[in-house]
Amino acid sequence: MNSLMSPVSSLTALIVAASVGSALAAPHRFSRTSIVQSAPAAASDSSEEFNRLRLEGNEAVYNLEYKTARQKFERMTMIAPEHPGGYVLLANNLWLETLNARRRLSASLYSAESFYAQTKTSEKADSKRTKEFDDLINKAISVSGTALKKNPKDAEALYYQGAALGLRAGFDATVLRSFSRAIGDANDSILLQRRVIKIDPGYTDAYTSIGLYKYIIDALPFGWRLLARFAGLKGSKKEGIEQLELVVAKGCLASDDARVLLIGICSREGQFDKALDNLGALAKKYPRNYLLSIERAAMLYRLGKREEGAKAYGDLLNQEVVTRNAVDLVNYQWGESLYAAGDYAGALKRYEEVVRWPASNSDLVTLAYLHSGQVIDLSGDHGRASVQYEAVLNRENVFDSHERAGQFLKKAYGGK
Repeated sequence: MNSLMSPVSSLTALIVAASVGSALAAPHRFSRTSIVQSAPAAASDSSEEFNRLRLEGNEAVYNLEYKTARQKFERMTMIAPEHPGGYVLLANNLWLETLNARRRLSASLYSAESFYAQTKTSEKADSKRTKEFDDLINKAISVSGTALKKNPKDAEALYYQGAALGLRAGFDATVLRSFSRAIGDANDSILLQRRVIKIDPGYTDAYTSIGLYKYIIDALPFGWRLLARFAGLKGSKKEGIEQLELVVAKGCLASDDARVLLIGICSREGQFDKALDNLGALAKKYPRNYLLSIERAAMLYRLGKREEGAKAYGDLLNQEVVTRNAVDLVNYQWGESLYAAGDYAGALKRYEEVVRWPASNSDLVTLAYLHSGQVIDLSGDHGRASVQYEAVLNRENVFDSHERAGQFLKKAYGGK
């Protein structure tokens, strides 16, 4: 598959990453003055419970236990209804749960040109979930805004406003695939977080999204970097990575999120061993998160360790949580790894398993048909490949799958 991206989609992808980082890295520090204190002892007890729920909820999110996380975060809003933290965490949990259900928590998805294709048919989304998400974001912005009216230099309130905007940018881009507002919200989010650092340089967790943004600007193609400079945006890969590493080492609550971002950056820079080390650390800490294990298996293939990668994917398919929830995703990602490694027969087998599993995500099935056609074409059997492309056209469009299937029907896919 073609991994090269146009400057426009590359820019969008990186800004989406910044918004994701911004949302995930919200430090959720608890200010005692943010609770209406009827008595010192009550305030202290509430603060301790608030922080305990946040930590427990965050662990549940990382272990893909979204229902448990939601219960923890809802309790936070009951304890401190005037604090934006609970609403931001609820929105983040809802967003990640939605992405996981739609098989969009895979890093490889956002490096593909197809994801950013704009088609005449709009992206379908659950209107009820979208409204719930919007309501939570608006509540977080409103609550933090109230705090800022009282104190314009309230670093925590500023950070949560930035986190809310970053979350909305991520949701718009990854769920709705509406990129224009996403870019604007992501930029506004970064500006707010820079204000946080000016007010409180010790707010280490805030460097997560700022560091990522610095990396992003410097990682753009030369022409786009010039445009960014004219717009007053300066970047540095070195400084960005250093700031993310600072958060991993000294961050209060965002060290895991910074580590996730470093995995993506190390992969992009070809530092697969470092990426694998970070994946291993997170997988050990969150053993029930099979997504981390999927990324680790894919990374092993990128390192040329095909036997280890195959064993890692195979072990995943023997896990009960995977057999219940994610057989399609594991097989699809395994197929992608084999495809990239040039094992077309092996990749086809995995794509066929995606189609065969009764509970497979509909979008993944469509993409599996498309990629099956491509690997069959590369094996020299266009007639058989055409059957796969026809199957794509008989299903709902996913990104630009209809356009590509139509092209490959007319002219056999040649690997570019």
